[in-house]
Amino acid sequence: MTVYFKAGKGYRFDFMAKGKRHTKAWFKTKRAAKAAEAEKRKEVKRQLAMAAQGDMDLLDMLNLRLDYLLERAYSDSHYKKSKYAAQRLLDYLGNVPCSTITRLMADDFLMGRVKANGPVAGNNDLKVIRAAFSWAMKRGQRFIQENPFAGLESFPSDKPKEKKLTPTSAELDRIIEAAKPENRAYLWVLRETLARSIEVHRLKWKRVNFKDRYVELKTYKNKNREPVLRQVPMTDKLYEVLSELYTERDPDKEWVFWTRGYNPKTRKMEEGPYKKGRYKMLKTTCENAKVDYYSFHRFRASGASVMDNNGALLPGIQRVLGHADRRSTEIYLERLRDVERDAMDVYERESRKDDGKVA
Repeated sequence: MTVYFKAGKGYRFDFMAKGKRHTKAWFKTKRAAKAAEAEKRKEVKRQLAMAAQGDMDLLDMLNLRLDYLLERAYSDSHYKKSKYAAQRLLDYLGNVPCSTITRLMADDFLMGRVKANGPVAGNNDLKVIRAAFSWAMKRGQRFIQENPFAGLESFPSDKPKEKKLTPTSAELDRIIEAAKPENRAYLWVLRETLARSIEVHRLKWKRVNFKDRYVELKTYKNKNREPVLRQVPMTDKLYEVLSELYTERDPDKEWVFWTRGYNPKTRKMEEGPYKKGRYKMLKTTCENAKVDYYSFHRFRASGASVMDNNGALLPGIQRVLGHADRRSTEIYLERLRDVERDAMDVYERESRKDDGKVA
């Protein structure tokens, strides 16, 4: 059955085509669901026909790419960057077959973006659009034959690269203390697990093991974007915070942190993992704590810095951070260390052993 009804919500269509699921909800009537399904089947049939020829309309290709980003749980920020860049490209070129897009057309599009918004904006669009075309070309799909954005160089920028600030443990204490009571547990879990914020949003109670004192975090940060679970041992503070949350939890909610809000698309109140409003909350909290604004990702950096500066082994830090590649952890920690200052300290100490006298 491809169309079915769910009480309190409505009708939904759901079907498979070439191993890919196509579904949409919720329709008020069965007739509306069947009509939408028929249109979707026509669209899928056209896409498959073009894919078989090694070509596809730009709109279809970009929509497939965006669907892929959603399915593989890429970050909200990356999805939005890709979505807005895709819309700009469509506005510029129109819905043309991908095979008709030349390298010159791609370069003209990017140059227009640079003239209007600067080189950083142009480079951001180049990065996500080039990735979309590369994805459409990859083995196993072959939706298109050529990538007109491949080989295009980034635009030079005179904007200095800002050094990312890493909060100290004392600053994190001040941030959490300044947070509203309802937000402190979230910040503590983020800090004590060294998790990516999206991993904390996905955290469900079934992944919290109080007996063996660890939490399982789900991530997709690997080469094939497959879900990977890693176990992070609980600190005493994390055990305390999660135990209190568990005692006060709503047994009908599977997430550790969840929210309820209005969805303008479905025009209904919906419940799900906590996501919206977190950045505004952190910015306000940092202001109240009278410290520089730190992103959630810098909480990870702070914890990694503490471990690294106090002798923790690299493999352990790598596993806690959830890096698939050891080199990622090495690069990550090198940014945290004051490598330039350390190098100059060595130079100063060794070059003045003989009080500056030359033999």
